[in-house]
Amino acid sequence: MRNSNKIPYLTADHLDEQADARADEAKQLPEGEARQKALRNAAQLRTYASMKRALAPQAAKSK
Repeated sequence: MRNSNKIPYLTADHLDEQADARADEAKQLPEGEARQKALRNAAQLRTYASMKRALAPQAAKSK
């Protein structure tokens, strides 16, 4: 049986948009664990976007 859960493909730009939204959300939160978690998540998304940008040209060249 196939897994019917589809995982959307996110471009680096989409990841940056999500990171911005997460950072904006963190600004609304009071100091504490939830805010730090939101900021960490935003940083992770930005890192992932950066990695996608760095790897995309290499994938195109290898074809």
